[in-house]
Amino acid sequence: MALRARAPMARYPQRVAESLWGGAVSIGNFDGVHCGHERLLGELRKIASGRPAAVISFYPHPVRVLRPELGLRYISSVREKAERLGELGIDLLYFVRFSCAVSQMTAHEFIQKVLVDSLHAKDLVVGEDVAIGRAREGNLDFLRKALPQYGIGLHVVPKLEIQGRKAGSRQIRELIAAGDVERAAELIGSPFTISARVGHGDKRGSAIGFPTANIAIARRLIPKSGVYLCRVEIEGVSYQAVANIGTRPTFHGRGERLEVHILDFPYRRLYGARMHVSFLARLRDEKKFDSVDTLKAQIEIDIAAARRGVDHD
Repeated sequence: MALRARAPMARYPQRVAESLWGGAVSIGNFDGVHCGHERLLGELRKIASGRPAAVISFYPHPVRVLRPELGLRYISSVREKAERLGELGIDLLYFVRFSCAVSQMTAHEFIQKVLVDSLHAKDLVVGEDVAIGRAREGNLDFLRKALPQYGIGLHVVPKLEIQGRKAGSRQIRELIAAGDVERAAELIGSPFTISARVGHGDKRGSAIGFPTANIAIARRLIPKSGVYLCRVEIEGVSYQAVANIGTRPTFHGRGERLEVHILDFPYRRLYGARMHVSFLARLRDEKKFDSVDTLKAQIEIDIAAARRGVDHD
């Protein structure tokens, strides 16, 4: 089994190895690394030009700290973010643990403590909507004036739009929450994927002839409840799959779950195994059926549709 590439990680205020000093740095949440991020990171690598290319990110997401009532869910986990950045050639993922205290750092303090003292950065590569420091004071105008004092060059990457829609995490989050995984994939540049370990379920799927893997989804953004055509990867092998997101109303279930039935899979115990679930298309709404036999008949229809790779009512 080939391991997925993963960017090395460090956490502020840790000072990184000298071999990672003097490079180009970008700042952002990078939640769900999408086409816009890829464009920015491509410029980051180009500007680094053989020097280290590093990304500064925040955890928890600032919205979870400053606006907890919004209940923001992550598009990608820390592991997924590190894997994607590693695939894109990033040499370091440097986490700043976001807190109310960090939110009160001035932009000058952030530049000095994080960019200079910790990373010895020589170039900063950002998008047009960058804002660092207390009350988001460190915008583009601020950075253009301030960074020369620290010997840091500023490089601005224009925002990316796809079919008139900005490729941004907020837009992607809205599309996924609405179940529009196909349009979300256009902005991400690949299907929306959840990577998590298989947990224990109530084994109802096995009892009716359609065993499922139950995927942990705590704090994760998941598509709107319903049935989806998916592709899963287990130990480096890909399979077609049908996933159900919801409360299993036919069985009077409680709590939302992600359950995946893998097609043509030699079923064995998967508890604890890591699975990558990529959402390709929405097939239908979750429904409550009058009987288990009616449910089984519908699952057969879902599987047939998944094999064809087409939507159905």
